[in-house]
Amino acid sequence: MTASFSDQLLTLARPNLAWVCEQLDLFDSLVPAGVVSFDRDEPSVTRSGITLRAHVVGTYALDGTWMWAWANDSYRDSPIAARSGELRELGERAGVPELTEPMPDLNHFPDPRLAADHLLLMCMGLLDARGGVICAVNERGRLFMVVDDPAVPRAEPRPARLTTALRNGAALLPGPALKPVQGWFARHGVDPVYGPGRVEGVLDGGDRVVVTLGDEEVTGVEVTGPGGGAPGCGTAGEQELDGARRSPDAPHRTFPRPLLAVAAREMAFSILRTRAMVQYADDHLAFDGRAPLWDEQAGELRFPGGGLKARRLGSYDAEEGWFRWAPDTEDIRDRFRQAAGLGAAEAEDLPELSGERLDLTAYGPREAVAVALARTAANVAGHTFTSLGNHFLVVTDERLSGTGTIDLDAAVTDIRGGASWLQGLVEQETRDETMRSLARSYFERLGLQVWHYGQPDFISGVTGLYEVRVYFAPDGTITHVAPGMVMGAPL
Repeated sequence: MTASFSDQLLTLARPNLAWVCEQLDLFDSLVPAGVVSFDRDEPSVTRSGITLRAHVVGTYALDGTWMWAWANDSYRDSPIAARSGELRELGERAGVPELTEPMPDLNHFPDPRLAADHLLLMCMGLLDARGGVICAVNERGRLFMVVDDPAVPRAEPRPARLTTALRNGAALLPGPALKPVQGWFARHGVDPVYGPGRVEGVLDGGDRVVVTLGDEEVTGVEVTGPGGGAPGCGTAGEQELDGARRSPDAPHRTFPRPLLAVAAREMAFSILRTRAMVQYADDHLAFDGRAPLWDEQAGELRFPGGGLKARRLGSYDAEEGWFRWAPDTEDIRDRFRQAAGLGAAEAEDLPELSGERLDLTAYGPREAVAVALARTAANVAGHTFTSLGNHFLVVTDERLSGTGTIDLDAAVTDIRGGASWLQGLVEQETRDETMRSLARSYFERLGLQVWHYGQPDFISGVTGLYEVRVYFAPDGTITHVAPGMVMGAPL
């Protein structure tokens, strides 16, 4: 990565990077990826049902900006932001601009999102943390936390883990490879011996680690036992959590994959349909910006100049954390089941499509689950989704059959909106497939040609001389959507 973090930050953070990579590798093996939630008052994070003491250091928004928790009105007065204040104090003492600016702009990096990930690793090192967690905090950004719970052990040397950590630690940020290697040896209490292009040291137990170096990379790592044979640390047992709180009632359920595949195809187009409904009401029903009224008896959504035929779809209680389909929506839910290719037996196993009240506390992003279910169901049934507060409606009026002319700026809004609702529901292993499906399906529904000439960085929806590009991070997250000339610079 060609980075432009300040020299002051690189000097401070670089010696920590190899052992941070080693520690994070252990942490991820002990606290596997899964549904994430956090408690700002305790403060703690829960991942995959394991609750640990943790603190927010910052948040990252899709506009490429990072905001420190100490500067964020949502967190700065709560215990969960305490350790971010330590980073600010450190920045003031060492003259590090990134640690003292409330909202560093990361847009000058080739990949701002990756720069935010690197900031978390640097924070782990500077705070001597035992783990790091990233979670979707809302539809627009991500929240970064450091774990400092003593239940997470300090990483002990293991051949595969230390080899990867030393290589990756030197490669993460620009600068001499020697610094993170020295930091790793110091972390394990070893005084290394230096030779031409190499550093070596003896660990507790007698195992020898020899690291060969280029200017800015580790070119080789060799781990041997005291007599030159197999290292003893290679046969040591794996470390375990010690006293971590396991929380059976913590969020643990993910959005079912068959339903997610349908939601990916439908969400952005559903937003287009809702926008077209608002435009129709503005043009023909004297819509003045005030929320319409629901006429239950007439089955109409009432605007000042008339009504649109509609049905109740469901409701969501944000405070109690539940969603429920409205009565007489079995036909709409059947369309959802059919779109997901679910047989009768499979459908019975999915509480998301039953008529019973769905407890959303089992999920991480609760509102996103409710909206994704309702929006997707409305769209697969060929209708328009809208809401009045936490009451969801499906607008069935035949006058809304069209979607209007293709508007590239509106397409950007639709795709961003669809992605924002889904990003917190998608597991890592399906993220790339899901987000590409969202963009591709939207383009196809509008009759745009789908071009893949920018793979893997982006795909395009093309109409005439113009296109909409959807850019992806390496993990599949949609990072940017922009209109422009075909194969030209964005507008």
